[in-house]
Amino acid sequence: MRATTKNALDSLNLKTTGMEFASEMVIKTIKRDLKAKEIPTDYYVRRGESKLRSFADGWRHLRFMLLYSPLFLFLFPGVMLFILGLVSMAWLYLGNPKIFGLTFYYHPMFLSSVIMMLGYQMIFFSLFAKTYAITHLGEESPKFQLLFKYLTIEKASIAGVLVALSGIAIYGVILAVWIQSDFGAMQKVKTSIVALTLIALGAQTVFSSFMLSILGIREK
Repeated sequence: MRATTKNALDSLNLKTTGMEFASEMVIKTIKRDLKAKEIPTDYYVRRGESKLRSFADGWRHLRFMLLYSPLFLFLFPGVMLFILGLVSMAWLYLGNPKIFGLTFYYHPMFLSSVIMMLGYQMIFFSLFAKTYAITHLGEESPKFQLLFKYLTIEKASIAGVLVALSGIAIYGVILAVWIQSDFGAMQKVKTSIVALTLIALGAQTVFSSFMLSILGIREK
């Protein structure tokens, strides 16, 4: 059982309607630095059948807490994956490294590309979750709101288009070289993987910026 003043309840701006309502109240109480006190109470044997669904209700709580922790759920793992993919791709692109006597050619670069794109999308997922928490769940984050103010959909879209165009330009150079060689055999697989990755990252940037703009619309 929980008791609260009307002013405190109004400031919490509670939104959820399920079992996670209890978690939302605690999380927002802490975030707003409200005074809270726990008073010991006695429990007795329940009369009647419990309506608690262990997995479903537990997941609702966990899902809500993860929504309020996008840095740990998406951002940190996403940044790590992106850096891992970027470093490994550069390492493989610049040569054919050997590990335990095994020589690696361009094939692992496909995995590096996937890791980069996955990490990049997870970074955007963290922005999606944070934006939704601010605009729909009443969370306050002045620093993030300031970032959202200067990082507009237009700027992000232009950056994404430029990245994608750089990948297309690389493919254009490869095509020109192929034509000059009378359409002979070429060894441009590594460069092609880099170009493909740039195009994918550019497209992710453009469409994700539109999604961020949609989530950033506040409800009246």
